[in-house]
Amino acid sequence: MTHIIVHRTHPFQYYGIRFLVLLLGIALLRGAFELGYIQSEEDIIEAKGGRKSLLVQQRVLKKKNIELSKELLHLERKYLLEQESCQLVQLGMNKDQQKIAGLEKELTFYKAIVSPEKGRESVYLQNLEIVPYQAKQTTSEKKQNQQNQYQYQFTIAQKVKKRTYTKGFITIYIKGKQNKKTVKLSLFSLIEQVKDKKEAKEKGFRYSFKYFQKFNGIMRLPEGMIPHSVDIIVDSKKKKSIIELGDLEWSQTGGMKYVGK
Repeated sequence: MTHIIVHRTHPFQYYGIRFLVLLLGIALLRGAFELGYIQSEEDIIEAKGGRKSLLVQQRVLKKKNIELSKELLHLERKYLLEQESCQLVQLGMNKDQQKIAGLEKELTFYKAIVSPEKGRESVYLQNLEIVPYQAKQTTSEKKQNQQNQYQYQFTIAQKVKKRTYTKGFITIYIKGKQNKKTVKLSLFSLIEQVKDKKEAKEKGFRYSFKYFQKFNGIMRLPEGMIPHSVDIIVDSKKKKSIIELGDLEWSQTGGMKYVGK
C-alpha cells in the first residue's frame, strides 16, 4: 500500500510570496521607467543644445558670408577703377606717341629745308594728303559725305641755301570716272569755300614764300565720281621751272598720301 505525503502550505505564506514577487516586479518596472525617462530627458537636452550650437554656427557663417560679399564687391570696384585708370594712361600714352610722331615728322621736314638733299628741284612739293573728311555730323550726313567730301593739306618748299621769295602756281588734278566717262578735275575747283572771287577762276593754288608754305581745306568730289589717280604740276615763275608728278595712286578707302623724296 502506497502512501502519498502532501506538505501542508499555509495560505498566508503562499500568497505573501507571490505578492512580494509582484511588488518586486512593479518596483523593477518603475525603476526602468524612471531610468528611461531620465535618459530621454538627457537626450532631449543634448539635442536642444546641439541645435542651438548649429544655429549659432549658422549665424556666424552667415555674418562671414556677408562680410566676404562686401569685400568681394569692394575688390571688384577697385579692379574696375584700376582698369579705367590703365585705359586712361594707355590713351594718354597713345596721344603722346602721336604727338612725338608728329614732332619727328616736323623735325624731318625742317631738316630737309635747312639741309636739302642734292638733286632736288629748287621748288618742290614736300607732302600731300587728301583723306576722307571726318566731322561732327549725324550718322546719315556722315555716311553721305564720307564718299565725296575730303580734307586736303600739302606743303611746298625750296632747297636753295640763299633763299629769296619765290612765286608760282601748284595745280593738282584728280582723275577718275564719272557716269562711265573719264574726267580730270582741278582740286582747286572742288574747294567748298573760296575766299577770293578772282581765285575762283584759277585752276591752281598761288604760292609766295621764302622757306615753305602750307595749304589745307575741304573739297567735295562731284556726285558719282570715282577717283583713281592724281597729277601734280608745280610752276615756279621766278625760278622758271616746272615739276610734274603723274598718276599718283588713289585709295578708295583712304584717299591718297604723298611724301616728297
